[in-house]
Amino acid sequence: MAVNKSPKPTAAFALSALAGLITLISAFIASTVSSLLIPGIDSSMILIWGSIAGILTLVGSWLLYNNAAQRKIGSILVLVFSVISLNFVGLILGLIGGFLGYTFKGASVATSNTSGR
Repeated sequence: MAVNKSPKPTAAFALSALAGLITLISAFIASTVSSLLIPGIDSSMILIWGSIAGILTLVGSWLLYNNAAQRKIGSILVLVFSVISLNFVGLILGLIGGFLGYTFKGASVATSNTSGR
């Protein structure tokens, strides 16, 4: 079995995954707080929308890290759903992580030919 030695966008993955987790957690917190503070409000849409955005941000971060062929698609998912999440911290982290993943170029390994040919 060959080991994949290609460089991976670790910083982009970490920031994007953190943005997805923060979006998920803040969706649950916002849903709970809004239902407690305003008794007549239906906070299920906040929970549903935040959960979808958080999960798809996490999926995008996994795609941009796991497979080089799907890196652009994963980065676009992170960018779009971090903007849609309506969460400021998740937005900033998702934008930075998405742009890092989208512009990631693998480190080119320069090999020198020392045989004199």
